Amino acid sequence: MSWEDALERFLEDWKHREDVVGILVCGSYITGGASKRSDIDVHIILHDDCNWRERGNQYVDGFLIEYFVNPPKQIRSYFKEDFRRRSTMSMVQFMTGRIIQDRYGIVKALIEEARIWKEKPYEALAASMVELKKYELWDALDNLLDCYEERRKDFDLVYDHSLLQLYRVYCSILGVEEVPYYQLSQYFTDPQYLKKYMKAPFPDPDFGDLFIQAMQIHGQEEKVKIYQKLTEHVFNKCGGFEIDGWKLRSDTTCSTQADS
Repeated sequence: MSWEDALERFLEDWKHREDVVGILVCGSYITGGASKRSDIDVHIILHDDCNWRERGNQYVDGFLIEYFVNPPKQIRSYFKEDFRRRSTMSMVQFMTGRIIQDRYGIVKALIEEARIWKEKPYEALAASMVELKKYELWDALDNLLDCYEERRKDFDLVYDHSLLQLYRVYCSILGVEEVPYYQLSQYFTDPQYLKKYMKAPFPDPDFGDLFIQAMQIHGQEEKVKIYQKLTEHVFNKCGGFEIDGWKLRSDTTCSTQADS
């Protein structure tokens, strides 16, 4: 049995419900490159006056179907939240999906809204925030060096976490989307991945090359060296950084009046 047949069987009960106004299937079975572990992603859209949502998984004829049931207002909330997190996951799902049912044109409208959200630029960080981000990178490097010099058993864990955080911080400084950690290797090396998930290439290809090296390298000394090189690369791209004499003055965030 094909995945389309399995999906059709799963949707038999959903299609004819009065509170369902649209159905969209997305994921690797639509965009290509499905593996034996790929599931079938299905968005089931409810009337907007519905105040419930549901997410679940179900095997049908050997295919795992992951379904998301939401009213349009909840989908719009996902678009907004993904944008806040500098992610395009929900938008891309709708933009690359296949419409199965669309009674009132709501699914098409959501696809258009997804496109608008995806093309919306991220707000640039204030100069003071960039300085804080650079200090964060220096602090992470200092902690890694401390871990290495003390020959601690958690070095590899600290290294992997710090490497991911370095990528995330640089994304926030550059104002670009943050790709999930489990897709980073493809993101930096595979043009087909960029096409499939509608991603723009990372704006700093030299960083991408160094990051891939950092992911593949073995040995604690080598890891420390490549991590230092990556951190210095980011500093150089962002106007430099020197810890000696570093300071940042800003307004307080507490109230000027005593609490009553």
